[in-house]
Amino acid sequence: MRVLLASAAALLLTGAAAPERWIAAWTSPPIGYEPKIRDGLGRPYRDETVRQVVRAGIAGRTLRIRLSNELSDAPLKLGGASIVRLDAQGAPVQGSLRALSFAGAADVIIPGRAPYLSDPVDFPVVAGERFAVSVHYDGESEAAAHAQMVDVAPGNQTGSVVLADAKRARASGIVSGIEVTGSRESRVLVAFGDSITEGAGATQSKAMSWPDQLQRLLAANSRGRCWAVANAGISGNRLLSNGRGPNALSRFERDVLSVPGVTHVVLLEGINDIGKIADPARAHEQATAAQIIAAHRQLLARARAAGLKVIVGTLLPYEGAAYADAAGEQRRQAVNRWIRDNARQYDAVIDFDAAMQEPGKPNVMRLAWQIGDHLHPNDAGYTTMAQTALPMVLRQGCGR
Repeated sequence: MRVLLASAAALLLTGAAAPERWIAAWTSPPIGYEPKIRDGLGRPYRDETVRQVVRAGIAGRTLRIRLSNELSDAPLKLGGASIVRLDAQGAPVQGSLRALSFAGAADVIIPGRAPYLSDPVDFPVVAGERFAVSVHYDGESEAAAHAQMVDVAPGNQTGSVVLADAKRARASGIVSGIEVTGSRESRVLVAFGDSITEGAGATQSKAMSWPDQLQRLLAANSRGRCWAVANAGISGNRLLSNGRGPNALSRFERDVLSVPGVTHVVLLEGINDIGKIADPARAHEQATAAQIIAAHRQLLARARAAGLKVIVGTLLPYEGAAYADAAGEQRRQAVNRWIRDNARQYDAVIDFDAAMQEPGKPNVMRLAWQIGDHLHPNDAGYTTMAQTALPMVLRQGCGR
């Protein structure tokens, strides 16, 4: 009897398939519909197909798409979705179109406040490859997602390689992530921050944000090939108050802790809380240094509770920016001093502040490395940030 039971147990163990390991290849945190944005569509979608360009930062064998309806109370009805490869010039590649399904069906209703994953599809990708994901809005839908440049075409054209009568517009794109299996990467680093992390001022077509450049530097280093980098930056984001996107404390679970495979996070938030608020009606949103530090403590505690390693970045110089003033500089210095004094609480500190200073003017971002607004780096500045982050990440190692 014991032999039979042991044999049965062995069969059960050997017959159980190992779960697929999904990790993030690209992320785009939803921030909300913005109908007044320049060149915006300015209206809901009405029985239209919306094509959104995405990019895989790492290679993989199997792919699935993450769609977001997390910022809306209303359900979102989709009539279909598909994915197609893009060539180096951004044109769809003939013969590469694949339909996406949801529990085997072409259409889906995404509940309010929910994300939704497509079924997995065998769709091998290489690092840096770009795709276009087409989504059909069945009826009238005001999607609450991330305003970006998309192609909008009439009717359901998810089965078309090239969209007919498409209009280029800044409007919502609900694709918020690409997840892959079959990748070599064993560690996932989420870069969590504001426009400086998202990559405002960078050449987007060349993927020149500092997280994008860090991904390439890691892939080129024999000690860094275990890393995948997910960009969870939102332009205008703040730690404590809503703005463009939910405040950092409220979105941390969604944009960091729920990222597939996440093992590490880089925190670079606070400059938008420090910037001077000119509107008297919003004066209560002006955060003190103590409040910003308390918010950092909150994020640290929540990341640790989830088992993540935590890396923190010092806040970059911003003298000369539109919302800079002497009081704000005092707050920035106080926050950076606290970060440096408490370095042992973190797994690493990336001193972006020291790396990005103008020689002889430590409160000013290096003039040759910024776009001219004294707040956002240019491609060369983001290169410096990635190079500054690289050794801090490599020190984390590749062991499991």
